[in-house]
Parts: sequence; C-alpha cells; structure tokens
Amino acid sequence: MHIEEHVPLATLTTFGIGGPARYFIWATSLDELREGLRFADERQLPVFVLGGGSNVLIDDRGFGGVVIHIAIEGIQYEVAGSHTTVIVGAGESWDGLVSEVVDKELWGIENLSGVPGTVGGAVVGNIGAYGQVQSQTLQWVEVLNTKNNVIECIENTQCQFGYRESIFTHDAGTYIVVRAAYALSHEAKPELSYADLQKTFADQANPSLLSIREAVLHIREGKFPDLLQEGSAGSFFKNPIVSKEEAAVLRERYPDMPQFSMPETTGVKIPLGWLIDHVLHLKGYSEDGARLFEKQALVIAAKRGTSANAVRALANTVREKIFSACGIAIEHEVKIIS
Repeated sequence: MHIEEHVPLATLTTFGIGGPARYFIWATSLDELREGLRFADERQLPVFVLGGGSNVLIDDRGFGGVVIHIAIEGIQYEVAGSHTTVIVGAGESWDGLVSEVVDKELWGIENLSGVPGTVGGAVVGNIGAYGQVQSQTLQWVEVLNTKNNVIECIENTQCQFGYRESIFTHDAGTYIVVRAAYALSHEAKPELSYADLQKTFADQANPSLLSIREAVLHIREGKFPDLLQEGSAGSFFKNPIVSKEEAAVLRERYPDMPQFSMPETTGVKIPLGWLIDHVLHLKGYSEDGARLFEKQALVIAAKRGTSANAVRALANTVREKIFSACGIAIEHEVKIIS
C-alpha cells in the first residue's frame, strides 16, 4: 500500500474543485482497503471513500483525513439460462461496464450509458436515467463492513434502494462496496418510455442495443456540460418525490408541468428543472463562476477556478427560491465533502 500526503483532489473530481487530502491511498485490492482503514484508525482520522469523483463537491480547504480511492477492478461473466450474471469490481468505470455488456448483447443497463463514475458509486447512489435504474438488475453487493472488518454479501432486497439512495447512503461509512453482481438478459428488452427515446425510435420497432446506447449518449451530450471545458457533477439536485395527493395539487397549480412515476418508489417525481426554468426563470443564472446550465437547470456548471463556496451559494439560492415559490424542500444529489 502506497500512502501519499497533501494530494490535490480537484483533478480527481468532475467538478475540478477542491483542496488537498491530508493522506491519500489508492486501494487496488481488499487487503489495501483494509490497510488504509487501519492506517486511519490508528491515527483517529476521518475517512472519505472516493470513487470516480463524479458526484462530489470537495471543500476548497480539502479533506483533513484519509481519502481512500477504490480502484478494485475485474469483470466476470457467469451464464445461467436466459441471463448472464456480471460480477464487477467497485473500481471499474460504470460506462466502461455498459459499453462492454452492450458489445456482448446483454440487456438491462444500456439506458445508463454515459453516466460518469465507478460501479461502486453507481450502487451507492442507485443511479438512474432514461427509464432504467441500476437496482433493477443488481443481484447482490459485496461490501466490507467497517465496524467488524468482515466481508458481507448484501442481497438486492436488503439494500433499501430508493430514488438516488440506498442502505449505503443511509449508513454512510459502515459499508464500503467491493463488488457488485448484475443479472443481464439475453433477450431484447428495450426500455423506450422516456420521451426523448420514444422520439428517437418512433420509426423503429426493435432498436438494437448499440443504437440505444448511441442514442442515450447523444441525448446526454446535449444536456450536460463538456467536462473538458468546465466542471460539473451532473444533476446537482434531486428531483423531489411527492405523494400522489401533493402531485395533484401541483398539477392544478402548474397544468403544463410534466410528472413521472418512478420504478424505485410509489411517489411521483416532480421535474425540478422545469420548476427552475418555468417558475423561477433561473436557467442560465450564475453567481461567481457557477451557473445553472443552459440546457438542463438541474445541473450546476463551474468555470475553471470557481470555488466550492460559489457552487454551494448558488445551490442555496435555488433551494430557498424553490421553497419560497413552490413550498417544496429540495435536496442536493451531490455529496459535499469538507
């Protein structure tokens, strides 16, 4: 295990923001992960587990404890009847996984193409996009329980998956994802309920896996900033989930506002981006280098050199204005580390 000190974290995140880690450990194996945790425990330092850095905003002062970057890789395939179980290391690129299984004609996560970050991060945040959620195909998660240093296998039903949440967000720090297993189908099961995909494939009854992946990547390209030009962590805010009764009240108040049922919850998803754009008229609004992205108001984009404080200030402005105008308390999807 190699331990580095005062490692800049900005370059390890898609926001490109953040100060240094006091200690930084690159964990490529379970043994290195355990060694890193032991190192932190001996010094009574806090631990932050970093994956692909795609869903975090790190404080300008950095992190005064131990950052452990999960780089456990490996992909295994186990064929069983009409599906294949794909067992993946938590440090594998999520989109790299999607690309590989699409090439192998395995269905179930193709609509999640282009989502940045690692497999471990995808599990923890229960990523979802364009009608699919990773929890729909996940079978089990192998984790290290930091309380007893024991490897455990947690079945899907025990993961408490919800909209962008799981047992791993509820009990943050207790479980560190090591591997995950997905059951992917050999049979064509296109999920085209999302409006943009319906439009794309209006004249195609049976689109191929590759064409769906390419369509999703094209749609995402039009909705998210170019990370080569500026920083972002994708959707900064969660879309609020409300009861059917609350949704009916909002529908009466805003007749043109779309509403969506959710595969991971019985509630109704309210499109926050629509509210920011059509009620607050804030799409494109900026503060000190941070702005609500012109093509998707849920996204905060940041020019190079923008501070974490500026991003947080903009997020607070949105939160306060939404509550004042709509009576809805919103949460940020991005994890803020200080």
